[in-house]
Amino acid sequence: MEPCGIYIHIPFCKKKCDYCGFYSVPLKDEGILERYVSRLCYEISSCSDIFPSLADTIYFGGGTPSLLKEEHLKQIISAVKNRFELSKDAEITLEMNPEDFSHSKIDSCLKCGINRIVLGVQSLDVDLRRFIGRSTALVPDKTLKDFLSRSDFIRCVDLIAGIPGQTKEEIIYELEYITNLQPDHISLYLLSLEDGTSLKQRFPGDNEFSDFQARIWEVAIDYLVSKGFDHYEISNFAKPGFISRHNSKYWHFLPYAGFGPGAHSFTGKVRYYNDMSVEDYIAEEFNYNIDIRTGNDVIVEFIITALRDLHGFSYADFERVTGIKMPDDIHYKIQLYITHGYMSDENGKIKLSRKGMFKSNLIIYSLADNYILS
Repeated sequence: MEPCGIYIHIPFCKKKCDYCGFYSVPLKDEGILERYVSRLCYEISSCSDIFPSLADTIYFGGGTPSLLKEEHLKQIISAVKNRFELSKDAEITLEMNPEDFSHSKIDSCLKCGINRIVLGVQSLDVDLRRFIGRSTALVPDKTLKDFLSRSDFIRCVDLIAGIPGQTKEEIIYELEYITNLQPDHISLYLLSLEDGTSLKQRFPGDNEFSDFQARIWEVAIDYLVSKGFDHYEISNFAKPGFISRHNSKYWHFLPYAGFGPGAHSFTGKVRYYNDMSVEDYIAEEFNYNIDIRTGNDVIVEFIITALRDLHGFSYADFERVTGIKMPDDIHYKIQLYITHGYMSDENGKIKLSRKGMFKSNLIIYSLADNYILS
């Protein structure tokens, strides 16, 4: 069995950003962080044996995981090692708010075993940051240069593209500035208007907005590819050897165990998630919602997820995950999309073309349509 990944959700922020749709709450009391870490370690230690005993990735996401102190990281990673056998070459990732960056902070992370750090830059433009309600100040040049000058961990940067008001020249300026500093990995997300967020309430978006984002996105992709980045997933670009092994588990249907409120898990067959609040998580027995999937659900899930991997999937991959051969209607639609240049079949790997990537939602819905709610 494939090794599993471990996802650790740290749901605390100094202030929630307007665009964020993930479960997070403001950290008002250091004491609750201590209690949370203790409860998190207990959840890890009591994890069911339905997961593989070997783990090869740990991912600290949030929220703002860089709010954790060195002792917290040590506690959590120790709990993982006590419950799972952690491979010697394990990828251990932590998302970091630029405001939390310092060389001493990085050193303490490395001391705990962290070897991949994602700096949440998002945008280098003051007005664009203000539009999305980014809760922190503009990232100082010194922070970026100091972070990306290090060579003792895998250096990743998160950016957001397609913010209203952004021009092609501005996105190129940001990407040129970042790539000149030689990061190993860049995640470039199109701004998403998530239901329930403050941003969606004041800016619902429209068709014109979608067209604008597609134009920005195309320019950004061309630029990053020209700089030697492998565009291996719709929103992710890596220099050779630096793809995210943890995130790849999601796209390849490999098992992962999620811990903390808001975390999702996948055993290889069953999905479940914890939708407790922080307060209930600390005070009560853990409560997991099982996602019972029918055969049709698995087909829909495969189409939605596998098409994010721009290296493609084979018909054998479809059969391995779903347990059935690809239905004729899906095969027929894929062939039509190939004929019209929206998809391609290269050496037995089906994938979206550049043209198709900009219509990915439409294509995915079309392929999955007969299997949704049926």
